Amino acid sequence: METSDLFEDIDEFVDKAGLMLVDFTMKNIGRSHIIRLLVDKPERVTIKECAELSRSIKDHLDGNMLQLNYRLEVSSPGIGRLLSTEVDWERSVGRKLSVQIEDEDFIDWLEGYSEGCLKFREGRIVTADDIVRAVEVLD
Repeated sequence: METSDLFEDIDEFVDKAGLMLVDFTMKNIGRSHIIRLLVDKPERVTIKECAELSRSIKDHLDGNMLQLNYRLEVSSPGIGRLLSTEVDWERSVGRKLSVQIEDEDFIDWLEGYSEGCLKFREGRIVTADDIVRAVEVLD
């Protein structure tokens, strides 16, 4: 099975679970493979949701598609992971972020994301392209 086909199958399971696929990697380690998924949602993904998703994907892969020795890991991205993609901005709405733009750093709650623009609680609007570094921070 091609990695792109595997990605499409997994992405469908993630969507059906009401989650967002933040990252997908597949690495060969000797004769084995590790498939790692990072999933999230705006309200935060739970351990239970990760476990349920892992079981459904594993059942599908074992029963239908994957004929190789693999380990599947499903988790959330966690706080402190750099934010940079459209999925990152969408899942971070309602969360407190530490943001660095070229001439300033600030911490504020992300209230919305649309068409490449992030809107923060204090009224600031920043384009995603202007962000040098951004991470989620605890309240």
